[in-house]
Amino acid sequence: MINPLMMIWIAIQLLIVLFTINSHEDESLIIFWITLPFLILNCIGIIIILLGKPKTGSTLFLIGSILFVPIGLIGVMGARKVLNKIKEDKFLETL
Repeated sequence: MINPLMMIWIAIQLLIVLFTINSHEDESLIIFWITLPFLILNCIGIIIILLGKPKTGSTLFLIGSILFVPIGLIGVMGARKVLNKIKEDKFLETL
């Protein structure tokens, strides 16, 4: 139930964290410490989705991606697609 856009955003976010941790400038370390908690939150969201709670996991992923506008919209769109799919499946079950 994981959308490919979510995995693309995780990869981009991981690259940002890796590039900023290897830099010796103070500004890069600040960016690292800002982005790391959101990367962890997105990874927790993915794990929760894999454990069978896609709504909760997608919501966490959405929260972890929203800070990084405009590029974070990749993750936001992926999480919204999962949440919309859940709503659609729930609606079809009621028919």
